[in-house]
Amino acid sequence: MLPNLYPGVSKPLEGARKRFLMLGLGRQSVAMLLMAERGLIGPKPDAAIVADMGAAERGWAREMLRTLQSPNFPLSIPIITHSSGSLESDFEDATLGITSRFSQPPVFLKNEFGERGRLGRRCTRDFKVTPNIAEIKRLLGFEKGARMPREPIAEQWLGFSIEEIRRVAPNKESWLVARNPLIEVGWTTAQCERWLLKEYGLRVRHSGCYFCPNSGDGVWAAMKRDDADEFEKACLMDEAARHGIPGINNEAYLHSSLQPLRSIDFEKRIAEQRGRLLDWQSDGIACDSGACGT
Repeated sequence: MLPNLYPGVSKPLEGARKRFLMLGLGRQSVAMLLMAERGLIGPKPDAAIVADMGAAERGWAREMLRTLQSPNFPLSIPIITHSSGSLESDFEDATLGITSRFSQPPVFLKNEFGERGRLGRRCTRDFKVTPNIAEIKRLLGFEKGARMPREPIAEQWLGFSIEEIRRVAPNKESWLVARNPLIEVGWTTAQCERWLLKEYGLRVRHSGCYFCPNSGDGVWAAMKRDDADEFEKACLMDEAARHGIPGINNEAYLHSSLQPLRSIDFEKRIAEQRGRLLDWQSDGIACDSGACGT
């Protein structure tokens, strides 16, 4: 097992009843799962939990799940999937006026002066965080609404890597300890990518929904180049959002530039941003939840 380089930040819970790995199907969480399977980090989790986003999930992520669950890829750690419905349908119903309340993605808003604002995000909480906590309670044997212990009894593994150490925070549930095994061993996202390719021949990408406003220009550029059908669907969602967000009079966009998604030259934007300090989050919109991007 690799040594814990940051025990003051994250460490195992002694006597934990169970340990659960949050499997977002991106490069970090997949690396974390397979490292645990190989005994490089531990103690080994009792299960990996996937919050199934349905049609909102990137196609390659659904394929990654099928790969991990296939007989040709035997794992001793069971993968458990659960779903709280379809975020894609939720968003579509809202923009069509079928519903007035929805689990809103953090779309960008343009006010009457052309200035940028943003909707508060509810999608992660409604489709990932809250359902994952409910699933952990179920797997621990607690019925819905049951009183939970005050002391920590279980671990929740999150896929933050060392460059994301600023995103680490205690779990809001007193009975559940948030662990960050990749930070414990000092691994970066790049190390996860290289290790997955070398050890398993897997090219794993950044996780997230295909119409996520937190996507950077590199993600949008790759989608436009490699996944034309998904990019077209994202463009249609972007156009539907323009004047279709319930209770919002301002124009809404999926991209921080406040431009229609299909009109943006992502490669040009990437070239213009290259060389900036902290280029990867130069717009100040990096995802801060860790729940769906790990």
